[in-house]
Amino acid sequence: MNKQTEIKKELAQLPILEYAFLKPGEIIFSKEVRDLCEGNSCGMYHKSWACPPAVGSVESCMEKCYGYDQAMLFTTATAVASSFDMKGWMQARLEHEALTDQVAAVFRRYDKDALILSTEGCTVCKKCTYPDAPCRFPDRMYPATEGYGIMVMQMAPALNIRYNNGANTVTYFSMVLFNE
Repeated sequence: MNKQTEIKKELAQLPILEYAFLKPGEIIFSKEVRDLCEGNSCGMYHKSWACPPAVGSVESCMEKCYGYDQAMLFTTATAVASSFDMKGWMQARLEHEALTDQVAAVFRRYDKDALILSTEGCTVCKKCTYPDAPCRFPDRMYPATEGYGIMVMQMAPALNIRYNNGANTVTYFSMVLFNE
């Protein structure tokens, strides 16, 4: 049995909404996505090891991703009270990050050097050590897909994954890159 078959068996036990395997060459990178980071649209630019500029240039992120054989994009979707329910969004994000930890554990059993990318910067520490000291939890700090310049909005439909799961839901994405 190959690694991907074993991984799929383990993933079936987790509350992942949708996922797809792809080759790193299929990842859509965009300087415009990184420009949003640099415009500090989420407020994390230059504040976290998981975000730019700490993650490196888009070109260095691309190079890192292309160094892997395979990738997997996965989602969760959570109902929220309304599109303005920021508390609901944050709770859904924390649940997504907890699932990302579980997915990371699965992949790291097969490839200890798997690269895990997730949402909007790291949530592990209340205050990040960036840039004054090294990350306290590098195995649990997952760089943001957007910070890597990855255009999830365009990738999702190409992989038959819903980007939007309807009114009053929040959908989060994570990506794993690994070697077979």
